Amino acid sequence: MAQLSGKPRCLSRYGAPVRLRRATRCLGLAVPLVWGLASSASASPPVDAPVPPPLIAGGEQVPTCGWPTAVAVGGGGQCTGTLIHPQVVVYAAHCGAGNKTIRFGEDAFAGGREVEVESCRVYPDYAGDLDQGHDVAYCRLQAPVTDLAVTPPLFGCETQLLTVGTEVALAGFGQTLDSDGSSGIKHWGATSLVAVTPSKNTTLVGNPSVAGTPSICSGDSGGPAFLRLADGGWRTFGIASTVVGPCGGYGTHASLHGAIGWIERDSGIDVTPCHAADGSWAPGPACTAANTQAPGLGSGTWDDWCSGTPGSAASSSCGPAWDQFDAKLPPRVEILAPSSGETFLEGALVDVQVAAVKHEDGFAVARVELEIDGTPSAMDDNDPWSFAGLSLPPGPHTLVAIAEDWAGNRVESAPVLIGLGDLELPEGTGESGSDDAGASDDGSPCSCATSTPRPVPFALMLMLGICAALTLRRRPPETAR
Repeated sequence: MAQLSGKPRCLSRYGAPVRLRRATRCLGLAVPLVWGLASSASASPPVDAPVPPPLIAGGEQVPTCGWPTAVAVGGGGQCTGTLIHPQVVVYAAHCGAGNKTIRFGEDAFAGGREVEVESCRVYPDYAGDLDQGHDVAYCRLQAPVTDLAVTPPLFGCETQLLTVGTEVALAGFGQTLDSDGSSGIKHWGATSLVAVTPSKNTTLVGNPSVAGTPSICSGDSGGPAFLRLADGGWRTFGIASTVVGPCGGYGTHASLHGAIGWIERDSGIDVTPCHAADGSWAPGPACTAANTQAPGLGSGTWDDWCSGTPGSAASSSCGPAWDQFDAKLPPRVEILAPSSGETFLEGALVDVQVAAVKHEDGFAVARVELEIDGTPSAMDDNDPWSFAGLSLPPGPHTLVAIAEDWAGNRVESAPVLIGLGDLELPEGTGESGSDDAGASDDGSPCSCATSTPRPVPFALMLMLGICAALTLRRRPPETAR
């Protein structure tokens, strides 16, 4: 994290000018912030610049357990990342995805706690160094970190706080502007947004014309930009992407909320505990305990996972807290795909997509269960709700989705009949979305309460009674034997 006035230059870590793959990198344009060895074709050499006395542009070194969710991402070049969910760390796409290591602590290379990585993925829409809005990647950890208050993504109505002048905090393991351009020690700085560009999914920080304004540098790539809510809880809204000119220039961050849909679909993890996938307010029990530590302070040690780090109460940033809804109002649920009446080749794998939506004034959906031919077969605890790669034997199969909310209400979808192999399904099986199984007239997911039988309409009962009476009157008298 750094600041430097003067004419932008592209320099190696040793101070000598370097020849870069793309000439634009030496023209005062956006420069990726990886420090160390290049991790992929899109990774750049480190950027540094000579300065007078040591200066961190208004930033400072963090104490033990300061900004604990800002982590060092190693492997093929030094980057920074953020723990946004107990099992998900986000960072920059230009840092690559191979052989990554994740270290919690204040030193990127020693101490703290290193955790095992299961896999890392780069945003498939990322198009290179100038595509800052898609400069997003994530690592899924082998085991969740449950002893540390996370900094979840800024999402839903919270993104309205992203306006010019909003105060934010930056953290990273990047180079500082001391005499040797060293990197690897976590620093942080407070600054404000100077530009917000939703069309490009980016924000801009820094002001190189004002001495002491914090910004970003090599090694800060992927590092967090934090915003504090009214309840004191911190949210992660940005991922450090590029800096204009040398270290300390205008820093561009990818807006994290623009990549949430991909992260959740690709990882199968719901990283937005306070919102549904579409951004609507749908808090669950995990919508609480976000890091509320005061800037620049730390609690505990890494031996006890920063014990004492304060966490927020149940969030109400966009609506009532998760346990303040009406427990008598059940959710709605519908199988979106496949369609009823659809057939597949024998041996094909079937993907099932489900829409489960909370009642506007009811509790959020906790989980969705899939029944196949009346037998519980799969469970999904994460929105968006989907069941991929189902292997079914040849023949007809009936699918039913059951949604359960955090109040314990259970509702089931209209049944969907599908077939595998060479067979014909009964006529009329393609109308499940409009039959009397509970789908609403406006096409919204049905809410078929599994615990409540359907009443027989009074008119139908009256008609049946009249028909029975007429039948008895018209029956011919029995012939005496």
